Amino acid sequence: MLGLGHLQRYIWNGRDYLSLKDLWEYVNRYTYLPRLKDRSVLIRTVEAAVGNLLPGPFAYAESYDQATESYRELAIDGARSVRVVIDRDSVIVAPEIAEVKRPASPTSTGGRTGSSDTPTSKPPDNNGAEIPDQPPPEEKMPTRFIGSVMISADRPARDIHQVVEGIVEQLTTLPGSEVVLKLEIDAEIPDGLDRGKVRTLVENANTLGFLEKTVR
Repeated sequence: MLGLGHLQRYIWNGRDYLSLKDLWEYVNRYTYLPRLKDRSVLIRTVEAAVGNLLPGPFAYAESYDQATESYRELAIDGARSVRVVIDRDSVIVAPEIAEVKRPASPTSTGGRTGSSDTPTSKPPDNNGAEIPDQPPPEEKMPTRFIGSVMISADRPARDIHQVVEGIVEQLTTLPGSEVVLKLEIDAEIPDGLDRGKVRTLVENANTLGFLEKTVR
């Protein structure tokens, strides 16, 4: 498990924060860091660090604003419902830095005497009973993502790796998600395909489990 000792010894190097995307690359590149099975392990590690009642080895923020030197949605402790993502914006923050940037807790203004234009109670209904507050309508969250992208035939491995990292892994790490991938190939050969090439393509497509294949 990635802990404070690893961060202090190998990674922080005096920095206030570290990109989670960079951290994921580090643990896969350097042998002196703990090996993680997949991104979900790193996500759960961050969630555990900021979900405890006391500050952990690092805090989490959705992003860092260089202009204002502030952290967006900074989670230090007790953040059990925080949704951790690994992208180019999300960061973990050194604990001493996070404490300095800790958001101020809302304070109660207490009771006030004297007249006020703000009503202290809800207006009664026709029977004299107070009308209870109506809960706000629940926002319906989208439940499906569908996308298509052009892949370079010259460097398909590079493009596919970027799609897997930027999209597929963002979806597969969500609880209960079901992700289906489909690769579609559309090739135009001006000089035509001879019988040997057609036979090779069809046999390979059958072996690879292609659902559809057309040669015409």
